[in-house]
Amino acid sequence: MPGMPGKPGGMGAPGPRGEMGLKGEIGPMGIPGPQGPPGPHGLPGIGKPGDRGLPGQPGPKGEPGMKGQPGMQGPPGPKGDKGIGIPGLPGLKGPPGLPGPPGAPGIQGPSGLPGIGKPGQDGIPGQPGFPGGKGEQGLPGLPGPPGLPGIGKPGPLGPKGEKGHMGPPGMGGPPGEPGPKGELGLQGFPGKPGFPGEVGPPGLRGLPGPIGPKGEAGHKGLPGLPGAHGPMGPKGEPGIPGAQGHQGPPGIPGERGLPGPPGFPGMGKPGIMPAFTAELTTPFPRVGVPVMFDKVLYNGRQNYNPQTGIFTCEIPGIYYFAYHVHCKGGNVWVALFKNNEPLMYTYDEYKKGFLDQASGSAVIQLMQGDRVYIQMPSEQAAGLYAGQYVHSSFLGYLLYPM
Repeated sequence: MPGMPGKPGGMGAPGPRGEMGLKGEIGPMGIPGPQGPPGPHGLPGIGKPGDRGLPGQPGPKGEPGMKGQPGMQGPPGPKGDKGIGIPGLPGLKGPPGLPGPPGAPGIQGPSGLPGIGKPGQDGIPGQPGFPGGKGEQGLPGLPGPPGLPGIGKPGPLGPKGEKGHMGPPGMGGPPGEPGPKGELGLQGFPGKPGFPGEVGPPGLRGLPGPIGPKGEAGHKGLPGLPGAHGPMGPKGEPGIPGAQGHQGPPGIPGERGLPGPPGFPGMGKPGIMPAFTAELTTPFPRVGVPVMFDKVLYNGRQNYNPQTGIFTCEIPGIYYFAYHVHCKGGNVWVALFKNNEPLMYTYDEYKKGFLDQASGSAVIQLMQGDRVYIQMPSEQAAGLYAGQYVHSSFLGYLLYPM
């Protein structure tokens, strides 16, 4: 079976230098350049114009004009003879041509026998294949770089071009030296007022001016600082007593006192000491008079009167008194009195729908004839209550005689 086509060979060595070609023909006249700037005005003539003079010598060569836009590509000239020149630089690679249509698929050959053993080494490259047919013309490539300048004599001077347009103004030259001082000009317009100057130092204090008219009343100022405490006012009426405080801790026992004088002889049955307990059976008693606890539970020596609610001391000594009251329908305020003087107050605030209670007690010294009782001081707190199964009570007894 024929082998696969070999890889293309490398580029061959350059051929021998060809002979110099014949001199080319003179190219066509170029496009006239842009119009140059106008020349300076000539001096005014005198008299009639003379005959036309001989043409003057050609002027010096002008500066090259601005590079014009490239003209349209001319038709290709006839192929010249083979020149003897150095081959030009290769042109830039043109864009790839459009891909050709896919060829028709070939006929599938018969499948070969399966190979046995390892694959062999690469074969000897085959002979180069025959050149293929001419392909379709590709897209025109990018213009190549300008060629080397041609060798030949310059052509004859072309005709004078038309007057060019005025060029842009040149760059400004360096500043010149200052000129001589000019004459004094006319007086200018008055200038704008300047900025105010800095505040000067304060002047001397002037004489006091005349007293002006009375001004309008100013706005009310902020409240001043609290003044010094004034003198104590008159004693006010007693306020409503506060809630009962917690009982304090017991005090340190004092030193034992000297024995007292012998007491008065006892009266009544031997062994009976002054003591009583009474209950209130009627709710809401009168205000401002002693409360009559009319149901007596015990009344030793009969020192308590249930018809007046007053205990009268018969044996001088140290006594203990206590009371327990209920509150309903209003607040309650009671006091323990001794000889028309209140010794202590108890207050309880009524809560609607609840039955509340309050109590108080005291140890006091009594002399013979002293009176002790419970009384409500105010109509605004007269909710002292009692009922069949709710008892308010008052009690007292002698601790030891004097």
